[in-house]
Amino acid sequence: MGALKSFQLSELFFDRGYEVFDDVLPAGDCATLAQKLKAAMEHDCIPVDNDGVHIKTRNGEALIAELPEIEQLYQQVYAQMAAGIANLLVLDDLPVAISANYLRRDQGHSFRYHFDRNEYTAVLYLTDSPDLPLCIHPKIRTDPALGESVWQYERDARVPVRVDPSPGRLVCFHARTSLHGVISSPEVPSTTDRISLQFAFDTRRRSFEDQQYYGRSTAAPAGADVQQDRP
Repeated sequence: MGALKSFQLSELFFDRGYEVFDDVLPAGDCATLAQKLKAAMEHDCIPVDNDGVHIKTRNGEALIAELPEIEQLYQQVYAQMAAGIANLLVLDDLPVAISANYLRRDQGHSFRYHFDRNEYTAVLYLTDSPDLPLCIHPKIRTDPALGESVWQYERDARVPVRVDPSPGRLVCFHARTSLHGVISSPEVPSTTDRISLQFAFDTRRRSFEDQQYYGRSTAAPAGADVQQDRP
């Protein structure tokens, strides 16, 4: 697999809370990796059907042990985002840092609106799936980790930003302050698998070990509040 095409975060990323880059991974590499991920999930995946989330996912050590090229992509994305974000860190908790999601609308798949616990998320799409776009309300709350005493929410009546999955498309966004989810678009025919990679980053060390989130290989107790969601 070749290297990612160079990309650079601009002032738009910091002002509006997200930025989209096309063709960062060649279409042929996307197709090859998507086929490998689909095959991997057929014999080993974490099915999630709870609290408005219906997906198949794999993450962390189990994922990169089978497909080590995914960790290489994570490191490449990190290096290019770190050039624009001071003190950016890779996460020590690999199940949070690296995950792969599989969705199909004709199977009822979706991922409700949520915030992430990590500061920045990058999603790399491997397939065309306009029926399951990522919808973002960027930067609609402040982050107490950045100086506020509590979360401060702003009312957001705007139409969400819609990012349609496309092979090689990368979307980077402020994940703790931007409401986002995979929202079904029924006006678009469901024709393809939606396969994507999620990469998480922070600017400070924090532990996710005692928090429940989708994608953990161990099941959360019945009724447990889910703390970490990923699109």
